[in-house]
Amino acid sequence: MTAEAVSTCYAESFTEAPHCAYERRVSSIAARALVALAVMLFAFAFACASAHASILGDDYVGSTTVNDRGLNITQAPAIDAKYGILCDANGKVLWSRGASEHSAMASITKTMTAIVALENGNLNQMVTISKNAADVGESSVGLREGMKVDLKTLISGLLVHSGNDAAVAIAEGIGGSQDKFVEMMNAKAQQMGLKDTQFKNPHGLDAEGHYSSAADICVMVRYAMQNDLFRSVVAKKKFKLDYGNGPKTYMTTNALLATWDNCIGVKTGFTNDAGNCLASAAVKNGVELYAVVLGCNDEAQRFTDSYKLLDWGFAHYRPLKLASAQDNLVDVPLSGWLDRTVEAGVAKDVNACVFDYDGDISVDVKMVDVPDGVDEGETVGTISWRQSDNLVASTALVARKHVGSPMPWTSVITAAVRLLGVFTGDDCIADAVLHVQSLPVEVAGGGSGQVVSSKLDKAIHKYIAAYNASLY
Repeated sequence: MTAEAVSTCYAESFTEAPHCAYERRVSSIAARALVALAVMLFAFAFACASAHASILGDDYVGSTTVNDRGLNITQAPAIDAKYGILCDANGKVLWSRGASEHSAMASITKTMTAIVALENGNLNQMVTISKNAADVGESSVGLREGMKVDLKTLISGLLVHSGNDAAVAIAEGIGGSQDKFVEMMNAKAQQMGLKDTQFKNPHGLDAEGHYSSAADICVMVRYAMQNDLFRSVVAKKKFKLDYGNGPKTYMTTNALLATWDNCIGVKTGFTNDAGNCLASAAVKNGVELYAVVLGCNDEAQRFTDSYKLLDWGFAHYRPLKLASAQDNLVDVPLSGWLDRTVEAGVAKDVNACVFDYDGDISVDVKMVDVPDGVDEGETVGTISWRQSDNLVASTALVARKHVGSPMPWTSVITAAVRLLGVFTGDDCIADAVLHVQSLPVEVAGGGSGQVVSSKLDKAIHKYIAAYNASLY
């Protein structure tokens, strides 16, 4: 197109030349296409950034950071909580973020309130509700001054509906006063080795110097879950409380418990300082995991973040059979013989949970000297399985059959041969033979810990709406 033609096209606003109109349409279409492409690229980049912004390089997977492991953005949990931790029932840490940082913990505090109450109170003890308890405010199970309520019912109101009034009533009923009870809480925390925890009240409302950490909370919750009553109460989706005017049903504050069958508890929390918090537990295929998230931005996020952690944990920490009781694992030499061994194995199947990011499993066998015969089932050594420096399992090696003692003349011959062996350098004993091999461990794929299904997400939001509506 010539310069004159271009000038004509711009000059003629109403009566364009046909070729100018065509080229303008082409230019306009091209421009719109470029803009649309730019918007799409920006949206894609933003979506990717949003989806993975919460995977931090200094998050820990096991004992090593995401960056040091060289993991990509699909291999670690995508959560937005400020602090968090994921561990098994024995305290093995699978994932963590700022796990020792001090943070307000809101109503997760009530876990320790329940621990102290259960260990120091009588469940049938009747507690008279004081004005302080009735007037504490915020989350409440509707206790009124002068009521008499048994401790077991108060603990249900404390844990299921997160009643601050129940917390104060328990503190006064067990400790005589809130201050005395808080002293008991701090003493228990010290006894449990919680170095990053300090309590100022029994309910968790914001107070200067009232804090914990994700790691300490995980210890506290796992400890509490060993108590059968605590465990059964935090698994309740609802409970009824009767003050004498007819029963009222209270819904659990834990939307994950109400919407995900694998969840078995345990405690929610929210204050301005703490943000939205959740300590949760779940069981799948016989594996029990615990997740703590602190400082979440909104009510639903604490549940979706916890689900992602637990979902990721179940994918990467799973049960594995290490040995069968039917297997001959080692041929153990019998030192009373020149060339005799006994088959050895394990008395029962050995199963253990394996964290796939810890690598393959090595086997270590230590045998004891067996100078004479051996009975079936007699211990002849130990066998251990390890991932790097982590002990996965260890158990006794036992003889799988009976082998009698050598005859006296056999022992004489054996002694003579071994005397000669001193000069030849031959030990004159059968070699141990290992039939058990190291086990390869494959890292699970599938993007676990990245997203929450739309079905579960909708269920969580629906439950939150129903719970909030039930308060009015």
